[in-house]
Amino acid sequence: MGCDGGSIPKRDELVKQKQKQAKVDQNILNRVHWFSCALSKKALVTPVVACGLGKLYNRDAILEFLLDRTAYGDGDQICKHIKSLKDVVTLQLEPNPSFSESHSPSLTNHDQEPVARYVCPITMKEMNGKHRFVYLDTCGCVLSEQAMKEIPSKSCIKCTQPFESYNVVVLNPKPEELEVMEAALGEKQARILAEKKEKKKAKASKKELAQLNSADPSMLDSTSSSKRKLDEATESPKHSNKRQHVAVAENPLLVQQRAATLSSTQSLTAAVAAKVAEQMAANASRQKSSAIQSLYNKSGRASKENFMNR
Repeated sequence: MGCDGGSIPKRDELVKQKQKQAKVDQNILNRVHWFSCALSKKALVTPVVACGLGKLYNRDAILEFLLDRTAYGDGDQICKHIKSLKDVVTLQLEPNPSFSESHSPSLTNHDQEPVARYVCPITMKEMNGKHRFVYLDTCGCVLSEQAMKEIPSKSCIKCTQPFESYNVVVLNPKPEELEVMEAALGEKQARILAEKKEKKKAKASKKELAQLNSADPSMLDSTSSSKRKLDEATESPKHSNKRQHVAVAENPLLVQQRAATLSSTQSLTAAVAAKVAEQMAANASRQKSSAIQSLYNKSGRASKENFMNR
């Protein structure tokens, strides 16, 4: 700055400025995301699978990762949400008729425009990152977003399998869309877990019912009869009488039978009462003293001869 040849420092040499974020070529990103596996970084080869966040993988790479989670250095960061093969969907991709192995994409040659291996079966647009693509996690069919908008339907355009709006997953979403997809993936996993719990409960109830049906029929009959007797014993008289009256009112034949039973019961009661009164009178006559009877003759008059003048 002085006596050194007259060098003059610039402002950016004296003041620390915020470093600008390095810009990445979008073409390179498209080649990495759409032409290579997100885990192994190798070229995508059928069978190709996708996770709930829209990332593309080779199925072989996912199998290696599940067997050994240390097989890839950054595997736990990229596939931390993948616990089993149920967390990925095998994609039904439409091959590109104009693709050949000689046109296979090269990640290092930026001058050559790569030819996509797969296309949309409806619009025939290449799956090269220039167009947005989605897949259905119900059937695994891959379609362009334009085809989904032009042909709105609640069933897959390719295989006619029904789906809902939450079954549509965007492939290689933008960073701002990735956060929303992570939240949606958490809700989906919670919903699947709740459905599994309900299925387990239904299965357990069916198993208990099957065990009861396979038990001894005599034991079931005895159990049911004892339960019925217990219910009849604990039933209040008011309810039992009400139930009898309802049954009689519903059947006229029961009404006639009940009237005949009442009349026969009344006549039998009168006959029994008369017989009891006659027997009581006979017993009263027998209980008279024989000494008093000796004072009277057969005609009922007092005898002249008694124990004093005999």
